[in-house]
Amino acid sequence: MKSVMAARKSVLVASLAFLPVGLRAAVAAPAPAPVDACRDCHQDEKFRVQNKKIYDYFQDWKGSPHDLAGVTCTGCHGGDRTKNDKDEAHKGMLPQSNPESPFHYKNIPKTCGACHGDILARFQKSRHYEMLEESGRGPSCITCHGALNAKVYSTTIIERACSSCHNKKTGNNPRIIAEAQEILGRLNHANGYRNGLRFYYKSIHKPEAMAKVDAAYKDVILFWHEFDFKRLAPRSKELLAEVKTIYAKAHEASEGDGK
Repeated sequence: MKSVMAARKSVLVASLAFLPVGLRAAVAAPAPAPVDACRDCHQDEKFRVQNKKIYDYFQDWKGSPHDLAGVTCTGCHGGDRTKNDKDEAHKGMLPQSNPESPFHYKNIPKTCGACHGDILARFQKSRHYEMLEESGRGPSCITCHGALNAKVYSTTIIERACSSCHNKKTGNNPRIIAEAQEILGRLNHANGYRNGLRFYYKSIHKPEAMAKVDAAYKDVILFWHEFDFKRLAPRSKELLAEVKTIYAKAHEASEGDGK
């Protein structure tokens, strides 16, 4: 076995000798990793001592949906991640307190909307957005989803996030929390059927059959961001009923195929 491996290695080395010098170097040496001074600095243990808050922000971003999608620090904050000098790396960045900063609280929807435009368009129709524009105190994207490691809401954490405004003490529609939990429960239920359908259609080599279900689900999820629960409640019921019916038919068909 060792002699075979050695022979293969010799052939590979010999074949490289016939390549042009430039191409030979490209094959022999892997491409260097892109410079990312943000990552190098903010994950350093020394930085954790100097500025734990920002260090923790970075740790929150690592492995997050944004990180996995290739959204880096400069994609949202600006600056130049190729520069190792602190001043050069942070050039052009504005503090969150600056009204012109993309992370000034009032500007966050537009910052997120640069990528999530379809959601922003729905959110701009909501009373939440009106309040944010009028006073700068309304809820925004990060109120619900967090910032760096963005999360999708579950029924168990709605009360914690919404009750700061919607409670009996303020009299600001405290019943809305229960309504939101009920609607989101239906959407999660519908998504469970949707995942089952995706598995089924993939197994019969018809993944394109998911297009209609996915479109219906996405439309209701987008509508959620208008926070018009009186109109959303019946739509969530219709979606769940529709997906449940499609799932039942698919289940019946799969049992028939197995006979």
